[in-house]
Amino acid sequence: MTLGARAIGPLLGVALLSAASGAARNDEPYRVLRAVGGFSASELEGLERGEPLAKVLDTDRREIAIVGGVRINAPFDPLFEGYRDVSRLRSSHIVQEAGAFGKTPTADDLRSLTFEDYDLQTIRDCRPGDCGVRLPDTAMQRMQREVDWNAADWRERASSLWRRLLADYVAAYEAHGHEALAQYRNKEVPLSVPQEFAVLFGESELFRSAAPECFRYLREFPHAPLDGAEDLFYWSKEDFGLRPVVSLTHQTLYAAASRASQSQPAAVIATQRFYATHYFDAALGLTFVFSDGPSGFYLVALDRARTRSLTSFTRGLVRGVVQRRSRDAMQKILLSTKSGLERPSRGRPSPRPGAAIFAWR
Repeated sequence: MTLGARAIGPLLGVALLSAASGAARNDEPYRVLRAVGGFSASELEGLERGEPLAKVLDTDRREIAIVGGVRINAPFDPLFEGYRDVSRLRSSHIVQEAGAFGKTPTADDLRSLTFEDYDLQTIRDCRPGDCGVRLPDTAMQRMQREVDWNAADWRERASSLWRRLLADYVAAYEAHGHEALAQYRNKEVPLSVPQEFAVLFGESELFRSAAPECFRYLREFPHAPLDGAEDLFYWSKEDFGLRPVVSLTHQTLYAAASRASQSQPAAVIATQRFYATHYFDAALGLTFVFSDGPSGFYLVALDRARTRSLTSFTRGLVRGVVQRRSRDAMQKILLSTKSGLERPSRGRPSPRPGAAIFAWR
């Protein structure tokens, strides 16, 4: 799945010639992976052989970041087709449930979403500063005020209201972007989701120059129009082996109508996970498609997730495990995507880049 990679800027380097065909190779993915991920020349030889690469980036304790890439010997159009079909998410062993929102988000779009009894029990006892589930302040107040917790069917009532609240949250985000996102009070110290996204985009400045209009569109959505951008909002319930997580994600597909040079991406796929019941404070995935002549393309992906769940001293070892397993998950996702596109008769690629963080059990 949340996947991806980021906006990518031109870096120093010299274009190499492909020994196999004599045609100029697009060296931009190699330069990007060297600059962002610190991949060595020997590691990048694997990319030339078609092997998937992935590496953990050095970040502060609040963040998990993975960068990777792979060369795919196929056209990239089917990649977009896979992203448009949210039902394909359910073919992953991680994703338990998923669905897309309609043009106007409603609770009916979430009718098949089931909530864990643990989460419902937790919400019943939630108070500002002490809640095991992430909820905006107003949503927490409405759950306490509008649900009759003494009724025999309190679970059904709470679930119904929660679906309405999530649909309203998506509608507000569609209308106002990051400024409509919550300030969580589930812990003693409040957390601002817009500020978390500001950090994630700020760390992606290296990528701005490759696709500046697309980068601005994502950061300032919905206030910066972009012809050709295709947005999809979906919900998912994923089992990361710790506790199932209900998430809301904004996905953007963008294929450049024209490019000044081969070094600019032919397409960008972005995912913004702007709500999650657990673990994720905010997550940004950016995946870039770099054309490599008529024979194929390079996929360069960067996933970043902000979380307060792994910052304590006792969680230090757990964070290391999450980083390693997320790196391994990205490699598997890239390999699955490559195999699915190069040999479509053998199955469809799933999950997709943009979903590597925590994508393991």
